[in-house]
Amino acid sequence: MLSNRLKTLLFFSFIIVCEGQLINNYNGNINMYYISKLSDQSIINLPYRIFSLNIDHQNGDIMLKTTVAAEHQIRKDTDFLSNSSPSDFNLDLRELYIQLFTSWGEIKIGKMIHSWGNTDENSPIDILSPFDYYYTFETGVDKKLGIFSTAFDVYMDKTKFGFVLSPIHNTHRTPQDDDDFPIKLPTSPSEEEFMNLKGLPYEIGLYLNRSFGFGDISLNYFNGYDRLFNLSGVNVYGAGADLSFSIVDIIYGFRKTEMVGIGTTLLFGNIALRADAALFNAKDKNDNNDFNSRLSSYQPQIYDSLKYSYPLKEQAKYFQSTIQLEVELPFDINLTGQFFHYDTLDYSSDSLPIDEDISIPNLEISVDELDPKNIFTPGYGSQINILTKKAAIISLEKKLLDDQLIISLSSIFDIYNTDYSGTIPGSILSLESTYKIRENLKLTIGYTKINGDKNHPLGEDYRLYIMEDFSHWRTNLKYSF
Repeated sequence: MLSNRLKTLLFFSFIIVCEGQLINNYNGNINMYYISKLSDQSIINLPYRIFSLNIDHQNGDIMLKTTVAAEHQIRKDTDFLSNSSPSDFNLDLRELYIQLFTSWGEIKIGKMIHSWGNTDENSPIDILSPFDYYYTFETGVDKKLGIFSTAFDVYMDKTKFGFVLSPIHNTHRTPQDDDDFPIKLPTSPSEEEFMNLKGLPYEIGLYLNRSFGFGDISLNYFNGYDRLFNLSGVNVYGAGADLSFSIVDIIYGFRKTEMVGIGTTLLFGNIALRADAALFNAKDKNDNNDFNSRLSSYQPQIYDSLKYSYPLKEQAKYFQSTIQLEVELPFDINLTGQFFHYDTLDYSSDSLPIDEDISIPNLEISVDELDPKNIFTPGYGSQINILTKKAAIISLEKKLLDDQLIISLSSIFDIYNTDYSGTIPGSILSLESTYKIRENLKLTIGYTKINGDKNHPLGEDYRLYIMEDFSHWRTNLKYSF
């Protein structure tokens, strides 16, 4: 049920009277969702959007766009023993921005979700809006977060130019120590372990799109701090001149990254070819001066002297690309196929001093494996790079009963590092059917099976092997209005 405050906000948004032509539109959905594991039928307790409402208020050439959602998650304390609050949802203002239409284009200011790239999913160019990892298996804007920004779009015949500026460093929403979430981060640092960003952490993006008779081509540029954190280095503190009880301060940060991308959409009858490719240049800007000025987060009244500083000074260039093919097969079956590729082209960093006097036990990585290149994680790019460096994705969709029933089969195959066994080491297979009960009421039933080879060179740290327990079936009853 909506709160009185939200009811009042929605009421006044509809009764505003201004000069010009007033147009008020709204739509949304109510979503009842259930998901449980195949292994033991236990409920997978992850958040989902139980309610979503979109409101458009237009007054002449000015539009106010709002998206509000209620995120529901089953209470861990369902017996009210440790928490007496009945609330089990959070209200999320996903978008709220003003859009001004002009003779040359449009201006948008506020909190909004941006979409770049030509491929439907897994585009390495689509990096403006951070990902919400809780919604990894959703599609489109449903798995993104809005950012406070200003955007300009300029139209010139068949050419479109865009500019985006955000004065805020925006990061992915990553679950911390959530047992129900299938993808785990290698470590969960605390806020005190992060190095503060220097200056204004602005983000800037530019794009140019040109349409032709056969399709279109786009060029993209982005400059900002990484969406995911990186290991920046270590400080070693002591008590005065005594190193007998030294303490190691693990320091994390966010690299500064530039992206240059190119994309295209080509149309050949009932065949569409889409492609996006991006080159990233990342640099950790934290240096010895930053490390030396950092205050210890480990009881400074005891560890009062900085003995050693070891910033990694990481620099990396990496490349990602996604190619997508869409074709209509016989019997009205739609096929969508994708190939994703990621490669680290160049990497350099300082080394960490691992010896008997200085160890890093709380990094959860063995000393033998503590090569910074081995633990490098890209801070931008396609969301699928957390699973593999090469993937083949295939989706088939068939509509039946005058489009009242839709059956889809999708699969993700890990095709990286197959030499050790000669077979595909991991896969995600999904079968889903959606039945239209009424015009605005749909029931979806889905099944997902995840397989990962435990003999993979990464062993039990292989992502898809870890995710096997997330194999599940799900139901979704959605009413749209």
